[in-house]
Amino acid sequence: MAVVTFTLTDFGLATLTGKSPRVIFTPSSAGVKGARLFPTTPIVVIPDASGNGSVTLEATDGVVPTVWYNLSIEYLQPGGEFTHYDLLGFRVFVPEVGGPIGGLPSTPLSPLYVLVSLDPPPAGYRGWWLYSPAEGQEMPLDDPLIGELRLVS
Repeated sequence: MAVVTFTLTDFGLATLTGKSPRVIFTPSSAGVKGARLFPTTPIVVIPDASGNGSVTLEATDGVVPTVWYNLSIEYLQPGGEFTHYDLLGFRVFVPEVGGPIGGLPSTPLSPLYVLVSLDPPPAGYRGWWLYSPAEGQEMPLDDPLIGELRLVS
């Protein structure tokens, strides 16, 4: 499961608490991943008074068929009456590591995605990693593993 974080404000950076916003993550379709079956039930998050929020979601990597989250924001009047909503105009794909909403990919990670790093991949990373020596080590030219692509799953 991935934790996605966000801060909801207007473009003037003012809080929207008075409008009783609800941030809604709706899966694009039902899907399966391993033994889990996922319906299209929306996940609703109510930001705190400062507009901060977080939600734990299933990562979209590996879900069949390809699934993404559609993100909308509903605003309510006092008493809970609906006033209007905003719809984010792109698909939100969530990697295993989660992260801030602005850093999430708008396209699914391809099996051809490669992380190139001197350090091992972060926890939860799934994909290809280009093996390289640790920081401060010289690259031994006779090491057959240098430059080897390794699948991390």
